[in-house]
Amino acid sequence: MSVAGPDGPGPAGAVEPNPRVQLPKPLEAGTRVDVRDRFQGRWTHGFVVAEANEDTYRLRRLSDDSILPGYFAHDSVRRERGRRGTWWY
Repeated sequence: MSVAGPDGPGPAGAVEPNPRVQLPKPLEAGTRVDVRDRFQGRWTHGFVVAEANEDTYRLRRLSDDSILPGYFAHDSVRRERGRRGTWWY
C-alpha cells in the first residue's frame, strides 16, 4: 500500500507503518548486554550500556570496567541472554 502525501503519492515502494508492530525499547544505561562481533557475527557477552543515544550505545566491558572506544549501533547490541545450562550457551 503506497503512502500519499498532500503533493501526491509518496516514494515508490513506500508503505504505511503497521500500528501493531512495536519497535523494541532502547536499552538504558546500566543494562547488561551482548555485542555482535563485527568480524564473525557472533554474540559476545560481558558488557553493559554506559551511555545510550538516539541511534548508538557506548559500552563498558565488565571484566576490566573500561569503556570501549567507538559507538555501537542498536542492531549490534541486544539485552543479555540468560545462560541455557550448556557450555556453549
